[in-house]
Amino acid sequence: MATYFAPASAGNFSVGFDLLGAAFAPIDGSLLGDKLEICGEQAVTQLRITGRYRHQLPEDSSDNLVLRCYQLFQQRIGRSLPGLALHLHKELPVGSGLGSSACSIVVACYAFNHYFNQPLSPQALLQLMAEAEGGVSGSVHYDNVAPSYLGGLQLMLPESKTLCRSLPWFEHWRVVLSYPGTVLSTKAARAAIPAQLELATSIQFAAGLSRFVSALYCQDEADALAALQDVIAEPARALLMPELPSIRQALTELGVAHVGISGAGPTVFALCQTDAQAEDAARYLAMNYAKNQDAMTHICRLSPNGAQVLKDETHAVS
Repeated sequence: MATYFAPASAGNFSVGFDLLGAAFAPIDGSLLGDKLEICGEQAVTQLRITGRYRHQLPEDSSDNLVLRCYQLFQQRIGRSLPGLALHLHKELPVGSGLGSSACSIVVACYAFNHYFNQPLSPQALLQLMAEAEGGVSGSVHYDNVAPSYLGGLQLMLPESKTLCRSLPWFEHWRVVLSYPGTVLSTKAARAAIPAQLELATSIQFAAGLSRFVSALYCQDEADALAALQDVIAEPARALLMPELPSIRQALTELGVAHVGISGAGPTVFALCQTDAQAEDAARYLAMNYAKNQDAMTHICRLSPNGAQVLKDETHAVS
C-alpha cells in the first residue's frame, strides 16, 4: 500500500488574482489536506471515501475527481493501466476557498505518477492538474494546484516554460485560515467578477502585484504588507461575504496586519506578524465566524512541502 498527501492552498492571496497561491500547514504539526491510499491492483478501479468532509460529497463516488484524474492520467500517458483499489481521506471542505478540488486532483495525479514510476515530467504533471481543475472551476488556472503540488508561495507564469515560480516569504508570518462551515461555489464566485476591468483598475492590480513580489525579494516587510490590496475579486464578491468588513475591523483592532479572502471564499485568512496576534485572531474567528460543526480554524505557516509520499510499502513496476 502507498499513501500520498497534498496540502490545502489559498489562491489569489489578495493581491494576485489567479496569479498567486500558497500552500499552508498548521503550526501544530497536523496535516491540513487530503490523503489518498493506493491499496493494490484489481480488475476494476474502485474508490472508497472517508474523512471529516465525506458528507459534503455525493454518496455515489463513481464520478469523483480522483477517478476522473485516473482516466485523464491514462489518456495523457497513452496507455491503459490496471485497476486500482483507492481510498480517499477527504479532510478539506468542498467550496471552501481552500483548494479542495485542487487538493484531490493534486494528490491523485501525484500518486498515480509516482506509483507508475513517473511517466510524466513535473511540468507535464502540473499541466494535467491544472486542466483537471479547469473542469471544476470553469477555467484553467494554476493558483491552487501549483502550491498544493509544489508547496510554498507560487507566482503563476502560465506563458512560460516553468508555469510557476516559488517566491520568498517572511518566516515569522503566521496565517490563520478560518472556514465558517458554509459552501461558496467557485463558479458562482468567479461569475461575480466583471469580464472586463477599467484601465485604472488594471494598472492598480499590476502595480500592487509587482510591488508585493518586489518587496518579498527585497525582504521589505512593511512594503509587502502595504501592497496587499485586492482590487479585483473582493469588491466584486462583497455581497457574497457580507461579514468580511466587520471581521476585518475586529481583527485590525487586534493588531492583525491583513485580512483577505482565501481563494473564492468563504474561508478568510488573517496574516499575522507574531504568534500572539495569530492566537488572538484564531480565537476571535473560531468564536465569531463559525456557523456549524463543519467550521474549522487553523494557525498556519507556509508549507515548504507540496504533494508527498507518506508511506510506500509496495510499488508497481510498469
